[in-house]
Amino acid sequence: MKRAFIVAIVLILVLGGGIMLLRKNSQPQAQTELIPTPTAILPTVTDDVKVEVIPLNGNRSITLKISGIPAGTSVIEYELTYVTGNDLPRGVLGEIKLDEGEEEVTRDDIVLGTCSSGKCVYDTGVEKIDLSLKFTGTGGISVFQKSYNL
Repeated sequence: MKRAFIVAIVLILVLGGGIMLLRKNSQPQAQTELIPTPTAILPTVTDDVKVEVIPLNGNRSITLKISGIPAGTSVIEYELTYVTGNDLPRGVLGEIKLDEGEEEVTRDDIVLGTCSSGKCVYDTGVEKIDLSLKFTGTGGISVFQKSYNL
């Protein structure tokens, strides 16, 4: 009799705990509303801006020529991205500071690779470059983007 009483109490406790768990899990969870971070869309430059990418030394480096620069531009930031022949993504960042009224600029010998202590290791197999330019000045900020086959 004692044994049946203990088994009955254990069963009641187990069933009661199970019911409590089911009730807890069946209650709707408070949902958190995700609010996306707004992204600023920058205007593109006019068609007056002309950009040339000239490959040098067997695609080891490039010359970047920009003409028709918008009036009031003081800085042009550039970002080159590409994939090497070994399928490694690479990139080059830089900026060009302009003199007042300058409408054309050339940046020679932008290395596609890494240089340290005067020695360069060039990336090989580069066939295409994605170029992004950001023009900043008194007229605000505008961008240019284009892909170039080498």
